[in-house]
Amino acid sequence: MKKLLLLLCAVLSFGVFTAPAYAYDSYVSGNVGWTLSNDLNFKDTNDHIVIQLPLKRGVSVLGAIGSRAENVRLEGELGYQTRDLNLAGLNGKWEIVSVLANGYYDFYTEGIQPYVTAGIGAGRITLTDFFAGGYQYNWDGTTKLAYQLGAGIAIPLNNKISLDARYRYFVLSDVTNGNIIKYTPAISSVLIGLRFGL
Repeated sequence: MKKLLLLLCAVLSFGVFTAPAYAYDSYVSGNVGWTLSNDLNFKDTNDHIVIQLPLKRGVSVLGAIGSRAENVRLEGELGYQTRDLNLAGLNGKWEIVSVLANGYYDFYTEGIQPYVTAGIGAGRITLTDFFAGGYQYNWDGTTKLAYQLGAGIAIPLNNKISLDARYRYFVLSDVTNGNIIKYTPAISSVLIGLRFGL
């Protein structure tokens, strides 16, 4: 483990001093990663939790096209996320398809480039293959306001391609059922991908 950490530090240090600066103004990017385990909390109108269901890890896939001006980047992003629920005879899958407008601030434009990001848009959540009490349900879903916050680092591999690693916190606004029960889908993800200059 120590040898692995030392090797990682050496690679990152080498990148700081040798990696090229950006040589492009527009780019496309793709990221894939894992959503972390958490609970799905259903609340009443007084924000008291009435049902708490554990969610398994899931998958997140993002694709984006953007443009850069100095340390600032703006992009449009299409995302897909899926999670599984499996608890003592209660199981199913929910999916979110989202479209976001994201902004980034890169702290450096050469070497290793840490950044922060925020975005806003819309997400559609659906429920499929949901089994409870021997019955199967499918829910066509609903579209809600969505936003994301995150941070990461980009490591240029050459002057056109960068390796990207990030943490992302994604939230949909409250989903309600007859104004009696509500829940707020919130997803933490760890992703890795590539950014290609155009």
